Amino acid sequence: MFCRCPKLKKNGAPFILLLVFGSLLVLLMVPFVVFVGASSGWSETYGGINADGGLALIQKSDGGYLLAGYTRSFGAGKEDFWLVKIDLSGNAQWNCTYGGAESDIAFSVIETSDNGYAVAGYTGSFGAGGDDFWLIKTDSSGNMQWNKTIGGAGDDYAFSLVETSDGGYTVAGYTRSYGAGKDDFWLVNTDSSGRVEWNQTYGGWDDDGAISLVLCSDGGYALVGMTESFGYGSDRDDFWLVKTDSFGNMEWNHTYGGTIREYGFCLIQTSDGGYAIAGYTYSISAVNSDLWLVKMDKQGVIPEFTLWMILPFFLIITLSALAAKKRIFYHIHACV
Repeated sequence: MFCRCPKLKKNGAPFILLLVFGSLLVLLMVPFVVFVGASSGWSETYGGINADGGLALIQKSDGGYLLAGYTRSFGAGKEDFWLVKIDLSGNAQWNCTYGGAESDIAFSVIETSDNGYAVAGYTGSFGAGGDDFWLIKTDSSGNMQWNKTIGGAGDDYAFSLVETSDGGYTVAGYTRSYGAGKDDFWLVNTDSSGRVEWNQTYGGWDDDGAISLVLCSDGGYALVGMTESFGYGSDRDDFWLVKTDSFGNMEWNHTYGGTIREYGFCLIQTSDGGYAIAGYTYSISAVNSDLWLVKMDKQGVIPEFTLWMILPFFLIITLSALAAKKRIFYHIHACV
């Protein structure tokens, strides 16, 4: 528009003034842009003089965050469950510890339908065995409403937790108290007060441990972790995905891995009804270990060929075979 102005053709002064004005405007806007960009990010530390760690994180319905993990700086024992509520700017609003004289470590936290929280991990301070599943229910301020230990004479470790549609809870981890092997996947369902309604173990003669759990769209569950009982066998861990119905009865299972070791830590159900697992692999790695992301269909299968590829692939193979046969025929005929 300004380029067509006759004055700019005869005299460049208006154009120069416009350029200077525009440059000054950009310079004045830079601090504002930097300020706005900086306000959307922050970093904070939380803890005391000893080791403290966060092992689970959720964003709350109010936009803030809730951290769960363990603390050695505060609480009653060696390590205690630790919940820290954080606002949008990273400021700690409150924190609560739960535990006894021994090690108690939280691995999973969810916001519940009543706006409180449920926390799962293991306790060495309470329960029947060396370590037991520990499920804690709190109100919206972190005040404990109830707690339940679940386990036997051996060690039992809870790593993942979901709330069910009836207000109960399902917890996944592994057990040395029950099952077929050294460690087995363990899935435990409770009512809204933490009373066990059913439990299921999955595993073989060796070590098998569940780390992540999802409540599936069909009302069943999917668990992922590592197995030494199946796949490539002892001391060669593979990803292990187990799908169950709503009562924990196994519907199918699959292992994924190579000849060395794979560890599956994170599981989601994808929008197409399939699943995705994240962990790390030593078998499919250039040097040491690599992050490994595996996507499978709703039956846990990694399709090597989609259906639309089968017919073209078959036609290509057939035509190639016919062409090769024709060349061989002409070669023999020429020799004769």
